[in-house]
Formats: sequence, structure tokens, C-alpha cells
Amino acid sequence: MTMPDSAAALEPTRGERARLLAALMARFFGSGFWAPLQVLFFVRIADIPAFTVSVGLTVATVVGLVAGPYIGGLADRHGTRNVGAAVFGFAACASATLALVDSVPTFLLAITLISIGRGGQAAVSGALVAAVAGDSKLDFRARVYSMQNLVMTIGPVFGGLVLQADDRSWYMVAVAVEVAACLVACVLVASLSPRPSAVPKTEHASAGALRDRPFMVVSGLSGVLVLFDAVQTVLLPLWITERTDAPRWIVSAVFIMSSVIVVAFQRRVSAGTEDVGAGARAMRRTAPLAVVALVFFFSAAYTADFVTIALLLSGLSFLTWSEMCFAAGEYSLSYGLARDERHGQYQGAYAVGVGLGSAAAPPVVTGLCLGLGPAGWVVLGALLLGAGALVPAATRHAADAIRASSRSVDDPRGQSGRV
Repeated sequence: MTMPDSAAALEPTRGERARLLAALMARFFGSGFWAPLQVLFFVRIADIPAFTVSVGLTVATVVGLVAGPYIGGLADRHGTRNVGAAVFGFAACASATLALVDSVPTFLLAITLISIGRGGQAAVSGALVAAVAGDSKLDFRARVYSMQNLVMTIGPVFGGLVLQADDRSWYMVAVAVEVAACLVACVLVASLSPRPSAVPKTEHASAGALRDRPFMVVSGLSGVLVLFDAVQTVLLPLWITERTDAPRWIVSAVFIMSSVIVVAFQRRVSAGTEDVGAGARAMRRTAPLAVVALVFFFSAAYTADFVTIALLLSGLSFLTWSEMCFAAGEYSLSYGLARDERHGQYQGAYAVGVGLGSAAAPPVVTGLCLGLGPAGWVVLGALLLGAGALVPAATRHAADAIRASSRSVDDPRGQSGRV
């Protein structure tokens, strides 16, 4: 392995941070453009049955999540820049296969490749942030999240033009935008400086992070807490239009308001959460804030006019505050509980719990709140509060496991322990 001439060569630069931020923003724009289109494309344009699309997307998502830690392991061994650029290039090729979808087999092939690319991107993006941002990685990650909310709001605006046209040629333009976004990210990541890896290239390509049970418990609890996300994206639009007398434009207003709040305040909320203990406390605050939001949303079904609007917007404020606390805690724990030389594996492994939670959230949240009535809202609140209360203890256990592992590595007599 060729080492740099000096330690200074490894120091992250402002230019590299700017290029990585631009790469991630390009990727987020492409995702935001395509996300609201994909289901309608498969069902209306490719003529795939809706049930098949639903099941296929769910299975492919799980495949991508499991692939993430293994792709992250490649980044740990062969360098985040090289593997990162390769992953974004692979994602571009995978997205291009959408143009070939005309049957169930081609649909399954395309979404599986795309999901593997997304799983890899989750792992390498986190590892790239760790490599390029240096000691300020939590602040940089918060900045990325703020900008992500802005870009992910702009993308669907253009996607709406495609939906309005509802023509295959326009959907192909959207596919081209998605491919171009991945290629831009690939080129920008490839322009970053290479950094040597502390993990031997000959090490077996396993995802040891998935076997780190204390870490995966934290990831799993995060997956329960992320149920709050479906409250805004899935439950709230249905609740507003079907159970309240609020005007329909409120649905768009709450999304815009949430994005503005995150862009304005995410970095401030994330400040001071560099320590994993502070990160766990931020994650714990996610639950009570989300529960307060649920109370406001539920109450809005029993009021009228401006009171309803005030309750919905107040609930949205608390829900967005909950989201920002979750993001701050997620950054702190996913980095602080990871082995320094294996950020690729651990970022991918953390995404497994959160990703599974995100995939399960829509049916769980709608089933509870729309299917069970008031009791369902209580159950959802209890799930959130229970998971939030367990995060600090789970974090301490994972941190103790890291210290025990470090001692076993330092002491030759302890090398039979978990590394």
C-alpha cells in the first residue's frame, strides 16, 4: 500500500468537503426527482401489477440493506474514494436499466440492482463523510442533511411535470436525470484525494458489523423510532384530507414548512452531540416530541377552521423537532459506536435497522392510526416512548463493548475475543 509523504496529505480540505457535498446533493436531487415517479412508472407505463410492484420493492429494499455493510467493507479495505466512485457509477448503470423494464423479470432485475446501489451508497456516503470531514464530521453531516431536505423538496417539483405529462418519453427523461445525477456524484467522488486504509486488503470480505450485537441493538431501536417519519409522509396527508376539515393545500404546506425548519435549524440542534452520550439523549428526545405531535394531529380531527390548521402546524413543528433530534442522534451514534477503521461496514450496518424500520413504517403507522382508531395512536406513542427510553442503556452497552474490544486487541492474550 502506498503511503502519503506526510500526514498533512491526509488532512481534509475545504475544497474536498465542497466536492463531496456537491456529489451528495446531486444524488439527492436525482432521488427526489425519481422517488414520486417510480411506482406509477412501473404500474402505468411498464404495466406491472401493483401488488407485484409493492412486494418486489420491499424485497429489493431488504436485499440492498443487507448488501450495504458488505459494500462498506470493500470501502474499508480498498479506500472510500475508489469504492465510493465505483458505487455511484454502478448506481448510474442500475438506474439505466429502468429503460428496459417491460415485464416482471426485467422489473425485478432493475429494482434489485438499484437497491444494491442504494445500499452501497448509504455505506460509502457515511464513510466518505468520516474520511473527508475529519473531526467535524457530525457538523458536516448535519449540513448535508439540511441541504438534503432542500434538494429533496426541489426534485419532486420537476417530477410533478412528468406526472402531469404521464407519457413514457417523459419518464425516460426522468430516468436520464437519475442516471446523470449518479454520474455527477461518481465524477466528484473520484476527484477526492485517496486515503490509505487501516484494514488489510486481504481480509475476508465479511460484514462483521452485522455481528456486533450491541451496535445492531442500537440500530434496531433507531428503526423503531424512525416510525415517526411515516407519520408525516404517509399518515398526515391521509389524516388531513380524510379526517379533518383543513384545506388540501395544507398537505403541501406542512412538507414545505418541515423542510424550511430543518434547513434553518438542523446544524444548531446537532451542536453538542459529538459525544455518544449526548447523541443517545438526543435520540431519546425524539420519542416525547413525536408523541406531542401525535396529540396535536389527533386533536385536529375534532376541531374546525383555523383551530384545525393551528393544531396541524403546531404538531408539524414538534414532529420536525423530533426529526432533527433523531438525525443528530443518528449521526452521533452511527459514528461514535463504529470502529474507526471500519466506518464503511458500520454505516451500512446502521442503515439496516433504520432501513427496515422505514420499510415497515407505512403499513404499521397507517394500520395503527387509521385501522385501530384512538387505541392505535396510543400504541404508536407507546412504541416510540419505549424505544426512546431504551436507547441510552443500549448505547452504554455498545460503548462498553467497543472499550472491551479495544483492550482485547491491545493485549495479545485477549486476541481470542471479539474484534
